[in-house]
Amino acid sequence: MDDTRKSDVYQRWDDGFVMRRMRSDENQQVIKWFGAEYPICYEMKVLMEMRGENVDDFYVGELNGEMVASLITVPTDDDLSYCGLLYVAELHRRSGFARRMLTIAHRVEKRRNPNGFFYFTTFPANESKMSQFCYKKVANWSRWQGVVSKLLSDGCGSDMKEVPCNRY
Repeated sequence: MDDTRKSDVYQRWDDGFVMRRMRSDENQQVIKWFGAEYPICYEMKVLMEMRGENVDDFYVGELNGEMVASLITVPTDDDLSYCGLLYVAELHRRSGFARRMLTIAHRVEKRRNPNGFFYFTTFPANESKMSQFCYKKVANWSRWQGVVSKLLSDGCGSDMKEVPCNRY
C-alpha cells in the first residue's frame, strides 16, 4: 500500500461507530437510501468519478462493520462547500451519528479552508433537526417538474408545476 495515502478513518468512538472515507463501491448503498425519493444515481456516480477515492469529501458512518450513515461535501466555490446526502439508517437515528459526521466533516473542511462555509439543502420536515446542529435557514427552495419549452420567448410556455418537497 502507498504510504503517502491519507488514513481512511477519521475517527473511532467507544460505542463501535467509525467515520471513514467512502469507497467507490459504497455509493450504491447511498443511491439505494436516497434513490426512491430523490433520483441521484447519475449525480453520485459522476461526483465519485470526478473526486476520486482519496479525497476528504465522501464519508461513511459504520457501526460494528456495517455501513449505517453517509455524508458528502463538495466544494462549489472558493469558500463554499455543499453538504448533502446526510443519512442515518432508521434503526440508528437519534444516536448522535449525524452530529458526529457533521462535526468531523466540518473539522476536515476547516483544515482545508479555514474561512469556508457549508451549505445544505433540506426538506421542511428536517429544518428543526438542522437548527439543533446550529445551522441557520437562509433561503427557501422549491422543487419543480415538467418540461420547459425551448421557445419560451415565443409564448409556447411549459407544463412546469411546483411539487411538494416535504416528503422526509
